[in-house]
Amino acid sequence: MARSPHNTFPEIPLPDAFDTDRAKGEQLREILEAMAREQPPGTLLPSERSIAERFQVARMTARQAITDLVTRGLVRRVNGAGTYVAEPRLTHGTTTGSFSHDMRLRGLEPGARVVSLGVRPATELVSQRLQLAEGDPIVALHRVRTADGVPIAVENTHLSANRFPGLADLLADDQSLYVILQEHWGVQVATAAHRVSVIALDETDAELLEVPIGLPSFVIDRVAYDASGSAIEWGRSRYRGDRYDVEFDVHPS
Repeated sequence: MARSPHNTFPEIPLPDAFDTDRAKGEQLREILEAMAREQPPGTLLPSERSIAERFQVARMTARQAITDLVTRGLVRRVNGAGTYVAEPRLTHGTTTGSFSHDMRLRGLEPGARVVSLGVRPATELVSQRLQLAEGDPIVALHRVRTADGVPIAVENTHLSANRFPGLADLLADDQSLYVILQEHWGVQVATAAHRVSVIALDETDAELLEVPIGLPSFVIDRVAYDASGSAIEWGRSRYRGDRYDVEFDVHPS
């Protein structure tokens, strides 16, 4: 009798037995991660039952190992169909480049959909970030950022309306903010400060990103500065935790 795809393991080296000095669950997670990374997106992985039988572990151990991969965005479960290798994750580094530039480096087509755009008085928080007086006019831009048409992040960006007069009239869907700043004001980002935290997406952001409510996500606060040290923009973005990793480069002082 032919084997079901759910019972078929990929043709990659797999250990015959676990190391007795390490927890089985930990080793199984490593094996399944390697299995997922070796296969193209959309590949059907063996079922929990097949994994448990192949590696002689409890069904619950196999389920927990798969759940760990799901949480990390390496695989996705489809009710009634099985577990599949997920699309590759993107990486957000502590760079000064724009989202558009970052996506193009990865061979992806960047996009932006404007949710709201306008000029309003700076709050205390925004004025501190942009080195302005409270109440000064700012351009507030709320967008959904996409890669190859897939929603990746919800972005709220703030800039001085006095420094960039008429900016709100120039912004539209699928336009690069940094290109506009360069072309119209000769402004370029020289340095940027980032702060990263983790939250569960609320209903509004989940709807914009077309993902379930409560999905873990990265919140990245970013202040970009020009060569003189003046703040150009302050932004706060929520990146999908199932499609994004955050990567830091650390250099010895």
